[in-house]
Amino acid sequence: MIWKLNTESRLHAWQNFRHSLDDMDIQTALKETENFWQSAPHMPYYLEHESTERWPDPWELITENYYCDVAKCLGMLYTIYLSSHNDVETEIRVYRDKNSLFLYSVLWIDEGKYILNWSEGEVVNTKLLEEKEPVLLHRYTSKDLQLEKY
Repeated sequence: MIWKLNTESRLHAWQNFRHSLDDMDIQTALKETENFWQSAPHMPYYLEHESTERWPDPWELITENYYCDVAKCLGMLYTIYLSSHNDVETEIRVYRDKNSLFLYSVLWIDEGKYILNWSEGEVVNTKLLEEKEPVLLHRYTSKDLQLEKY
């Protein structure tokens, strides 16, 4: 399992995973990305939803090896962005469930056609999201997160 490897091996394994996405169609690449990041060990409350200036860069994220809901979503974003599928529009959105007040961090892709990190192991779309009627709290575009510097 990648998450138990030493730092250098983990970085190399993540690089290999990103390159493996290059030959896949976007739907398959997103499904594989969802599964990859859902296999990461969960650590609650590692990154704060509203403190993007403290979010790690792609290599720091893998090096630190702590993955809360926000970190997994960020890892998914970095993975897609650093693959050949970086031409799709992506943003991180943070929602609050209107009933339970639970917070969800999701990767919103291609205007909501694909949503990662909402339902573990599944790529969903806005239809499923709308049924839950969550409240949008934050949205961070690729430009907000300055992904072009990677």
